[in-house]
Amino acid sequence: MTACVGLISGGLLVAAPAISAPSHELEITSLAFSGVDQTPGDGVCRTADGSCTLRAALEESNALNGAPGAVIIGVKPGLSGIIRPVMTRSTANWMQTSAVSTWDDGAFYRITAPVTLDLDNRVSIIPTSESTEAAAFEISGPDVALKNFRDILSSGTSIVMGEQAKRVSLVGGSTVTKENYYPERFVVYRQGASDISVSDYELQGFYHEGQQTSGLFLFNATTATPMKNISIARVKVNYTAGGVCNGSDGSGCRTNLTTFSPRDANVVLDGFSFTDSTVRNLNGATAFKFSNNSTTGVRLSNLNISGNQFLNSVGNGTGDEYAFVTLPPGTLSGENRISRNDFVRATSGQTIAISWDGLTRTGTVPSGLSITDNYFDGYESSIRLSRSGLTTVSGNTFGTRSGSQGRPATGEETGDGGSLLVDNGTESNQTVSTWYPTAASSVVAAPSSGAMVAAPRATFTGGTCTAEITVAKPAGSGKSVPSGPVSLDLYWTADRTAEIHLGRVTGVTAAAASVAFSLPVGPQPLAGATVPASAQAVNATTGDVSGFVRVQTHVETTPQLTSSQLSRAVGVTGNCRPTLTLDQAGGQNDPTMSRDLHYTLRSSLPLDPSTVTADDVQLSAAATAETLDAERLDPRVIAVTPVAGTNGLEFDVVARVDDSASVSATLAAGRVTSTSGLTNTAAAVSADPRVTFVNPLQVTSTRFTLVTGDEKGKSYAMMLRAGAPVPTSPLIFSSKIDAVGVAHGVGLSTSTPVIAPGARSTESIVLQATDGDVTANTEATIAATVASEDENYDGLVVPSVSAFLFATDPTIEIEKRAYADVADASTPATIEQTGRLVLTGARLVDGQAVCFVYTVTNRSADDWITSLHDIVVTDSDLRLGARGVIGSISQLAVGENAKVAACGTIVSNGTADGWGR
Repeated sequence: MTACVGLISGGLLVAAPAISAPSHELEITSLAFSGVDQTPGDGVCRTADGSCTLRAALEESNALNGAPGAVIIGVKPGLSGIIRPVMTRSTANWMQTSAVSTWDDGAFYRITAPVTLDLDNRVSIIPTSESTEAAAFEISGPDVALKNFRDILSSGTSIVMGEQAKRVSLVGGSTVTKENYYPERFVVYRQGASDISVSDYELQGFYHEGQQTSGLFLFNATTATPMKNISIARVKVNYTAGGVCNGSDGSGCRTNLTTFSPRDANVVLDGFSFTDSTVRNLNGATAFKFSNNSTTGVRLSNLNISGNQFLNSVGNGTGDEYAFVTLPPGTLSGENRISRNDFVRATSGQTIAISWDGLTRTGTVPSGLSITDNYFDGYESSIRLSRSGLTTVSGNTFGTRSGSQGRPATGEETGDGGSLLVDNGTESNQTVSTWYPTAASSVVAAPSSGAMVAAPRATFTGGTCTAEITVAKPAGSGKSVPSGPVSLDLYWTADRTAEIHLGRVTGVTAAAASVAFSLPVGPQPLAGATVPASAQAVNATTGDVSGFVRVQTHVETTPQLTSSQLSRAVGVTGNCRPTLTLDQAGGQNDPTMSRDLHYTLRSSLPLDPSTVTADDVQLSAAATAETLDAERLDPRVIAVTPVAGTNGLEFDVVARVDDSASVSATLAAGRVTSTSGLTNTAAAVSADPRVTFVNPLQVTSTRFTLVTGDEKGKSYAMMLRAGAPVPTSPLIFSSKIDAVGVAHGVGLSTSTPVIAPGARSTESIVLQATDGDVTANTEATIAATVASEDENYDGLVVPSVSAFLFATDPTIEIEKRAYADVADASTPATIEQTGRLVLTGARLVDGQAVCFVYTVTNRSADDWITSLHDIVVTDSDLRLGARGVIGSISQLAVGENAKVAACGTIVSNGTADGWGR
């Protein structure tokens, strides 16, 4: 046996019994109304004809008096239909012949012991007359579970929860008056009943005989013994808009949702929960009228009306004593709350949604009542409090049909008795004045320094964008000014009410404050009577902001807040679509040999980082004078990262190319989304969107001649441009000789040269070709790629090398002549013109100045009848020229000559030919 506690929706704890394993399972086999059990208590349900009726099963169960859960009554498979009660009160017909309520003279069926009765929605009870008023069931015992009751009706009450009813639950089913208008009440609760729950049930109809005699849920007490822990959850009441209510059709009947009879101190209700339910089209009837008049009413404590929809209500009567929820005059004990409900009035009807006159409370005494996070629409005064002490009223929103101050709502709601959203009358919340906005508010990219940020108390449909408002503490004569820290609720309205609760800031102490808040984008659903309604602070298409903002103040008193009425309204403006710029990042070198090219994307409003991706940025790359291969630029974005501390307003965009290029970045319209859920309507604007990348890889020589069979060959090296980034990992080149070179035996000393970390070039690469005939000037190409863990170099385009092949060595004739006493040594020609030719064998003295002119003639023949390029003239005496290099000749045709010169001083054996050749 396991003890447990059941939790009913809305927070009301209803005690549950310890459940035993079933010991008796009784099965109804007959729908006859009459038929008593032959031997109650023998564990067998059997009437005289051998069948098992509902009455016989209950008589057997009552006699067994088993533990909770031990006795189960079900319905035979395949059996379904209607039980027709005999309306003559007698022990032969009814199990209870004495009154079970003020109006019910007896009950067809009576339950006095623990039992689970499951009718499986297949067995109904429908009376054929109202000659006598009776209940269908009286529950007069503990630990009863009623399940799947469909159309359980009577001439009076469906189910009476008697004084001995404890821990009773009704779960699942539907009861609708269709055949007639005889039924008047669904459940009646008597004094002493406790821990009673009705859940997951649908109701419609029931005749309304009078305000004190009829109701779906009626509380009937003739003594002051409390009723405790009464829970109604997930119930649907949908009264028809038309229909008739007579002896042959009850579909158009409608009655009170709840009735308290009498509405005086005899009805003591400790713990009443009505939660997560829907009530539609309540007309000519009351919902929660806990008071009889302005001075008497139910003794109520621990009330919970939460999570319900009360739609298209007309109600009954107008004024303070006929509100949709009319709380009893005087005090409420315990914790009482009305929260998360939708109160939507029809086009006419009750003028007040919630009314309470606390009678004797002063303005500083906590009331024990909170009215929070409800939606009201259509009432002239939504919440009216009088003599209620400190009553928390916060987070409530109000539709456009709600009564409020006149347009344009530029004053505070500090009046009493008029059409107000929240009316703090005499001795209610100390009639404290509210903080108020001092100027219009507008959309901002981010909260300003020092601004307080309102935390949203609801989940908005779609995104949000940020706006900011300045508020001030009230001052001046005739005002009750808040003292101590306060919380501020902000609301948006299209005109003069408060359709959307924007959020709350707490702990406000200064005389003025800036408050940042979130504006929801797109239509926000509001409860509607017949047609769904919505409010829109930010147009989801254009991003334009409209409407007004107003404030409500809560002094942070304990144990509950002191709530003000609502402030004046001020306009809110701006646009919640982001505008963008995309430019070369600050500090980005241009041109640069660093591989990562940085751009900065800036937005006027915070962007959702998940929508800003590499695919959103488009790159274009144009070749430059340094480009090696325009077909291999491959521009791409490798990363888009939010810039830390910018709250989604800036992003670092990193691009790369594989060769020298001028790279430009753009971002088209509709590519990124702000946190408001809106995309950019226009392309990003750019003042400087271009960065030039210079490929840092070079070779020492890209073109040279190569004689087949020459053992020396030719040398070159891979190198970095001056100023290129220092490699952090080896740059490994892979060289490949083309088919022409392979055919002529071209080979490399290494095909995988390396630039080491920190180095600037590879070792020399020797290029040789095997001996053999070749057409002069045949071009062989050596291509290369590079790989490295240093991403600045990995995959860059590498310069190729062209070797022009010849079968024989070219013939170059160099004639060297010495000149002394040279007056002008600027060119070979001036040396010859102004100097004296020194003949072979002539003596020169040590220290004498001398110039040498080198005449270079192209004597090529056979395969070498061609122009020669890049001829470098050297001398073995390294004192001449630059370490022996006299000069270079870019091109020399066959038979042509050119001259270069160098000057020095005699220091050898005193003869001109003492110089090396």
